[in-house]
Amino acid sequence: MVASVMALSVTCLIATGTLLLVGLLLVGRDGSTGTSLQYAALAGVAEVSASAIYLVWVNVGGSTAFAVANALMVLGPVMIPLAFHSLGPTRVTLWSTLVAAAGVVVVAATSFLLPVREAVVAQAFTFAIVGVCGAAAALGSREAHRTSIRVLAGTLCAYALYCATRGIAIAVAVVRDDESVPGGVFSDTGAIAVGVVVILLVTGAISAFWLADRRENLLAAAGSSVVLVIVPGRRLGDTGRLPRFRELVEDVREAAAAIDSGAVAVFGGTGLSRIGAATALKDTLRIDHGWTEEEIALLTQTTVER
Repeated sequence: MVASVMALSVTCLIATGTLLLVGLLLVGRDGSTGTSLQYAALAGVAEVSASAIYLVWVNVGGSTAFAVANALMVLGPVMIPLAFHSLGPTRVTLWSTLVAAAGVVVVAATSFLLPVREAVVAQAFTFAIVGVCGAAAALGSREAHRTSIRVLAGTLCAYALYCATRGIAIAVAVVRDDESVPGGVFSDTGAIAVGVVVILLVTGAISAFWLADRRENLLAAAGSSVVLVIVPGRRLGDTGRLPRFRELVEDVREAAAAIDSGAVAVFGGTGLSRIGAATALKDTLRIDHGWTEEEIALLTQTTVER
């Protein structure tokens, strides 16, 4: 049990780190998508904290630790409908969020007041409801047309079905006064293993959504520009990636913002709103950013046809 909880904790840490890395590097903290990054971080913190408190409960005991751990474990997936509501509020996302949030209160109360096995039954059914709420929020959001969001919704539905089935199996054992717990995939270890797989799938789906959203935003920005100034990923004839590529791109975008208020970020560089701004951009890179003539020569300049 301890080893399984530790594996869950490590998985949550890896998932949180991956989401923060993808989000901060490719999405940023601004806008509705940036807000969803904050909810992803909160979900990761909740799951890691729950795993840590579970370890305390396993070794020390206490209904308070058990209740807090269970509530935090449910709080993590509640962030999914909340994140979709922040992306684009709809009636579906609102109700999904409210129902899922009520589940946290239910789990906390039942875990504190009921015996462990009865509390586990309540938690399993609550997980099922929260999973359905997350899937409903995903499919009821403005991003439902994306493949990554459909994969996320499918994963949550499958997990909800698993939790409901596990809850029924444990409830039957409780009603029969059978002290043995369901084995295999419905055991505590099995539940943690399924949870690890779900966390990995959800992390992948959310990362894919952020990447697609970032790409669409940059392509839209390029279409509204007059001139595109791009840092190529490789030197002509080279097979390796250009050294300092990301740093050079950030320099170009920063210099463009300084000389052109209409400049926008595009893939690998910047889009300028004035044709003459390209020359000023290169001068700014030389003077303010210390670019060499070799680095200046790397830039490609393209006029956008209307």
